[in-house]
Amino acid sequence: MTLQPRRPSPAYGPRNRNRPVNASDTTSSPPTSVRVWFLTCTSIFWFSHYTYVPILAPYAEHQGGSFSLIGIVVSAYGFAQLLLRLPLGLYSDRIGRRKPFITLGLLSAGVAGMVLALSPSPEWMIVARFVSGISACSWVAFTVLYSGYYPPGQTTRAMGHISFVNGLSIMSSTYLGGWLADHYGWLAPFWASAGFGVLGTFVSLGTSESRVPVHGTLSLNASREILRHPTLIWSSIAASLGMYTVFTSSFGFLPNFALTLGATKTDLGTLSALTLLCGSVAGLSASRLALPLLGPRYAIVVAYGIVTLVTATIPHATEVWQLFVLQALSGLCRGTAYPIMMSLAIHGISERDKATAMGFFQAVYSAGMFLGPLVAGQIGSWMGYTMLFSSSAIVAAVSVLASLKLPRRLDG
Repeated sequence: MTLQPRRPSPAYGPRNRNRPVNASDTTSSPPTSVRVWFLTCTSIFWFSHYTYVPILAPYAEHQGGSFSLIGIVVSAYGFAQLLLRLPLGLYSDRIGRRKPFITLGLLSAGVAGMVLALSPSPEWMIVARFVSGISACSWVAFTVLYSGYYPPGQTTRAMGHISFVNGLSIMSSTYLGGWLADHYGWLAPFWASAGFGVLGTFVSLGTSESRVPVHGTLSLNASREILRHPTLIWSSIAASLGMYTVFTSSFGFLPNFALTLGATKTDLGTLSALTLLCGSVAGLSASRLALPLLGPRYAIVVAYGIVTLVTATIPHATEVWQLFVLQALSGLCRGTAYPIMMSLAIHGISERDKATAMGFFQAVYSAGMFLGPLVAGQIGSWMGYTMLFSSSAIVAAVSVLASLKLPRRLDG
């Protein structure tokens, strides 16, 4: 038998990088170069969002912001996503396109970084973070487009890959942000973020997209049917409660608490980087280790159970190195749970409805991103760090209960 040379997929050949095609053309995975280019774009996207995060809350405090005002600055990011992620998913499914939202998301991330750099007060930082939240809504398009590069049975693998890049990029960018602030001042991370946004806008133009069947109209009845899936509902609720704890600790008030223990700005970047490195490694291995060992339901339960204990321990730390240990453990657990929940969000959903389902999932977990720092900021201003983190641990415990509500059939 003579082996014939493999011909490039018609959807992803070099002459068709930007040509929308029918989804039926994408039954096989695209060339590695296409996936690498897309993941490079994904990496730049997260650099544009997280380079300044380690110093965001401390800088807002430096600008004269109170606990409550800092909470609003941090929560504005989640509030924008709470409002807009589901509508974006619905509209993306309606027109059968993902790529335009990716390009616009990167462009608006650059604008947000520039506005943060030029903000004369914490109030202006709220506006900039809201714009950054609008940009982050395009993560719906990123995840759905990349999952479409793989056969339906490999969704968890695809989510593991993009979650790994997500975590690794956030890790690298937060470390970079702390280093930039230490060596070049408070504003350097914001300007770097703006630069990444502009760079990513151009890179996104070279990503490949497959056109999916369109709805033609936005049907609320059809959307309700999609959003009634119990797996989607409970994975979204568990993720939202998990995000509450992330945005009150790692991406919220943990850097401020670390400063009270004597941490430097570089330490803040290292703290975030270590957390995210552990999360990235765990996310990449979730489909090979946690899933076969525990199944999706109990993998999430165990992960969030450990996060509960870690969060409750944070205010009792007396040395910076103790925070490093706690956050590394927290990162491993969150990194295990997140890609599993993302894959569950679109489990059993047709290709043409995946952006709607993912938009709902990300909108619901954005509620945690919004409410976490807002509520915790108020608690912290009234009762200090101990109650701030203790209340967050209670929310993490509720996420364990929500995970137990996932359908038992998922565990086979």
